[in-house]
Amino acid sequence: MKYGFYFRFYKKLHNDFICCVLSELAYMLYCIIYILKKITRKHTKSDMKLEQAQKIVNDVHPRLHSVPVYENKPINKEIDLSIVIPVYNYADIIEENILAALNQNTEYSYQIILVDDGSTDGAAEILRKYENNPKIKLIFQENAGIGAARNTGINNADGKYIMFIDCDDIVHNDIVRVLLDKAYSDDYDMVMCAHNLSKEKNGVVYERVPNVYSSRNLMGYKNGDKIMNLAGLPWCKVYKRELWNNVRFFPGYWYEDTIIQFLIFTQCKHYAYVPKIEYEYKWYEKNFSHIQGNSANPKTIDSYWIVAEILEQYKKLDLPVDDALYTLVLRHMSSYYYGSIKNLDKKTVEALYVLAKDMCKQYKPGNKVKLPYMLRQVEKAFENNDIELWKLASSYQ
Repeated sequence: MKYGFYFRFYKKLHNDFICCVLSELAYMLYCIIYILKKITRKHTKSDMKLEQAQKIVNDVHPRLHSVPVYENKPINKEIDLSIVIPVYNYADIIEENILAALNQNTEYSYQIILVDDGSTDGAAEILRKYENNPKIKLIFQENAGIGAARNTGINNADGKYIMFIDCDDIVHNDIVRVLLDKAYSDDYDMVMCAHNLSKEKNGVVYERVPNVYSSRNLMGYKNGDKIMNLAGLPWCKVYKRELWNNVRFFPGYWYEDTIIQFLIFTQCKHYAYVPKIEYEYKWYEKNFSHIQGNSANPKTIDSYWIVAEILEQYKKLDLPVDDALYTLVLRHMSSYYYGSIKNLDKKTVEALYVLAKDMCKQYKPGNKVKLPYMLRQVEKAFENNDIELWKLASSYQ
C-alpha cells in the first residue's frame, strides 16, 4: 500500500524525497484508520477443523493436476535476448504490440517468439503476416491459457536472456538496449525497469500513473528481502535464461504470475532496478486480471492451489526455507489471497482461511520473524484464530 501512495504522489511531484515523506505520512494515517476499525470490529474465531476445510474447498474447486513441460534448448551465444509474447485475441492492438517489439533501437541481437494461444478474433491472421520475418518465431497452439503459452515460448527460447511482453501492452523502442546494457554491465541475473499504468476506456487513455520505485528503498541491494518489494509480474524485466531451467508457469491456473516472487526472485543472487519507464501496462475494463479480482467464480480458489503447487516445486529446487519464505507465504495468504476469494460464500471463505492458517504455520520458523506492521497483524490473526482480524488486516495489507 505504501508503494501505491508513493506512485500517486510521484505522478504529481516527481521528487523522490518529498514523495517518500508524503507516502510515509499517508501510510501512517492509513494505519490509524485500520487501528480504529480493529478496535471496533467483532471478534470472530473459527471452529472449523482442517479436515472439514479441506473437504469444503475440494468440493467447491479441487486442485488441478498441472504438469508443465520442461524443454530447455541450448543457449545460442549469438542471441542476446528471447522476447516471448503470448497472444490471445486483441486483434485491434496486437500489430502495434508486435511492431514496438520488432523496431527496437538496439545493437543487441534478439528474437521474438509469438505464441498464439487459440485466438478467436482474427489475431492469428495478423500474426501470419510475420511468419517470414527472420526475427520472429511463430507458434500456434490450442487454447491452454497464458501460462501454457508463456511456457511454449520458454521452451523455444534460444537467447541468453528472456523477456515477456503481454499482447495488450506496449514497450518503448529502447527497452531492449536499456535492460541489456544494465544486465551485461555486471552480469545481473535479472533487471527490471519502471512502467506506466495506463488506464484506457474506449481507446482513450484517461489516466497514466508512473510506477517508478523509490531509489531509497530499492537501489544498491544484492539479494535479501528487498527484491520482494519489486512487482512480481513477468513483464518489464529481463532474466537469465537459466533461471527458468527448472521453473515454468503452471498451466490451467489463474494467478500464474505468483511463481515470479517464489521461484524466480529467490534464485536471483544479483539483480538491478532501472528507474526508467520503458513499458506501458494497459489497464482496460475488460482485462482478465480485473475480472478475476472481482469474481465470485470458484476458480478464484486457484489463489490457494497455485501457492501449494509452487511450494512443492520450491522444495524440489532446494531453495531456502527461511524467514524470507515465511514472510512471502504470509503476504500471499493475506492481501493477494483474500482479495481474490472474498466474494465467495461465507463458509468457503472460512475454509480457505483455515487452509491459509495451516499453510503459514507449516512455514513459520522457530524464531521471531521481523515483519512489517500490517503483516504482523496478519500473523496475529492466524495465531489467535481471529478470522475477522485476518480479513481486516488483509484488506489493509
